[in-house]
Amino acid sequence: MKSVTIENKLLKVEVFLLGAEVRSVKNLKNNNEYMWNGDPSIWAGVSPILFPVVGRTANGYISFNQKNYPLNNHGFARQSLFNVSKHSLDSVTLKINTYSLEKDIFPFNLDFSVTYTLKDNVLITTFRVINHDAQTAYFSVGAHPAFKCPFDESHQLNDYQIEFAANQRLTLHTLNKNGLFSGSSQVNIDRIDITENTFDNDALIYSNYEQSWAKLSEKKTGKYIKMSFDNFPWFGIWSKPGARYICLEPWCGHADSIDFNQEIQYKSGIIELTPSNSWEQYYSIEFGY
Repeated sequence: MKSVTIENKLLKVEVFLLGAEVRSVKNLKNNNEYMWNGDPSIWAGVSPILFPVVGRTANGYISFNQKNYPLNNHGFARQSLFNVSKHSLDSVTLKINTYSLEKDIFPFNLDFSVTYTLKDNVLITTFRVINHDAQTAYFSVGAHPAFKCPFDESHQLNDYQIEFAANQRLTLHTLNKNGLFSGSSQVNIDRIDITENTFDNDALIYSNYEQSWAKLSEKKTGKYIKMSFDNFPWFGIWSKPGARYICLEPWCGHADSIDFNQEIQYKSGIIELTPSNSWEQYYSIEFGY
C-alpha cells in the first residue's frame, strides 16, 4: 500500500504514506483537482511535510550536545515512510518515530503524527509531537501545499491574487541565495497581485500578522482557496517562476539565519517540548470553487 484515501460528500483526498503527503484533493461534484500535479521536471513535490526543521539549515546540519546531525532543506519527514495509525472514511492519522528511522538522524525520541480530516469543503491538517525522551526536545513543523494555479486553462497567473485578512503591517523576511534568513523589512499589505515575476527572488515570507488567514483567489470570478493558520507564526508564499502552482505555507519555525551557529536549542523560532509532554497545532484549507 503506497497511499490511503479519505472522502466525504464533497471532497476526496489521496495521501501518500511516503512523507504523509497529500497528493490529490478532488471535488466529487465536478471532478476538479485542486493540487499541483507534481511534475518532476519542474518540482516533484505536491504537499510536503516539514519536520523536524523548516527551511534550510546552515551548512546542512544541526548540532546538539557537541554532536552534528545532517538535516537538509525542510528536514527528513518528507522522505520518511509513515505508518497508518488511525483511518476512517473522512479522517486518517499517519505517524513516525524519530528513533525508528535511520540511526543518529536526530537527537530526540519523538512521535510525530499528521492527521487529515474532512469537514464539508474544508481539509484540516493537525500536527502532533510527543516527547518520549528524558530531555527537552527542540523541533520545528510546517506545511508546503502546492495548489494548481491557474485554476483552469482559460486563465493566466495575472488573473490571481493573494488576499490577506486585512490591511496589515507585516514583517517581510529576506532569503539570501542559499535560502537562509538574511534580513527583514516592514510592509503594509492587504493583497498581492500574482505575476510571472512575483517569485523571482524566491519565497515571500511574512510574520507578525494580526489575523492569520490568506486566500488565493481568481480576481473576476471570486473562486478561491483559503488557508487559516492561527498560531503558525510564519507564512510563506512560493512558486518556481513560470510554474503552474502557488504554495501557501504555514510554519512553526523558519530557515536558519546567516549567522546561526547550528545549535538547535538556540535556533530562532524553535519549539521546546519537555519530557513526556505533547505539542499540537492545526491549519485548515477551504476549497471555494
